Amino acid sequence: MNTRKIATFLAVFLGAGLYANEASAAKKKGPLEGEPIVRKKIQLRKFRFQLTPYVGMSLSQPFVHMGYVGAKATFHFADWIGVRGTFGYGIVPLESKLLRAVNNGGLPSGYASGTTDPDLPVNPANPEATTCGGSAPCRNNGEVDNPAPLLHDFRAGLVRAQWQASVDAVFTPFAGKLGLFSSIFTEYDIYVFGGLGLVNYASQYDDESTSAQNGLSEDVSSATFCNDPSLGGAQNSECLLHPVQADTGVKVGGSFGGGINLFAGVPWVAINFEIQDIVTGVNLTGLNATVDDVPPRVNGSDRDVFHNVTFQLGARFYFPFKAKRTD
Repeated sequence: MNTRKIATFLAVFLGAGLYANEASAAKKKGPLEGEPIVRKKIQLRKFRFQLTPYVGMSLSQPFVHMGYVGAKATFHFADWIGVRGTFGYGIVPLESKLLRAVNNGGLPSGYASGTTDPDLPVNPANPEATTCGGSAPCRNNGEVDNPAPLLHDFRAGLVRAQWQASVDAVFTPFAGKLGLFSSIFTEYDIYVFGGLGLVNYASQYDDESTSAQNGLSEDVSSATFCNDPSLGGAQNSECLLHPVQADTGVKVGGSFGGGINLFAGVPWVAINFEIQDIVTGVNLTGLNATVDDVPPRVNGSDRDVFHNVTFQLGARFYFPFKAKRTD
């Protein structure tokens, strides 16, 4: 009986001891509990200013491709978020294949002022009947059914994206190390951005429209709208059917895109690749595009939503040169 009591007492004592040890172990914090996943991590972006000179090329312009030079200035409040401002100025305008085709016969050119219509025989009794009056070229008789404007009117209204700028918020959700050929290792980050964009459109050519060359009124509310003295006060058909107003100036829209930075073996310089799209409303040709305008007129309703997409290649420099590390 005494042996049974002693055995029971020992079992209870040992159980209580084991429970106390387990409770103590449960309360004791592990050496890594509450610590960051990565220690001594380099902060490549946090509280660093970044300056990125770049060259770029437009990818979406139908008439004039533009080569840009510019710069981007960025500041990060944390490794994953920052703000930036960008500016790019076009220095190399390149005519697209479409524009070259338009200039090389894609639109009727008409016949010069003071000359006779080559499509009509000259009436010796009334040679002025087939002579182009005024200062602007006239449409050939063989092109009277062609709905397209004359070439000089198209060129008078054509605009190109001369410069662009933006203010954006920048997010960097992905960053890490990249190995190339199992021997070259570098840091990288991938970012996206969005904000406010500006594009300034300028005239591509110095050509003047029919109404400008002949000094005709383009005010559709005026009783003298397109009235041409050289036609005895009758309305000039080119001015009436193809009014021109080049849509130049600064257009405001949205900016968005993304890019990647590949660090060049040091924490203060990286190669930058970026695609940026600035979306604005613009009338690229400056011609009437609204079918229910009678008589035709050029105004804000003729603008289309247009994407000015550019590819940019730059070198990004980080200041201060030395990046901080986490604890």
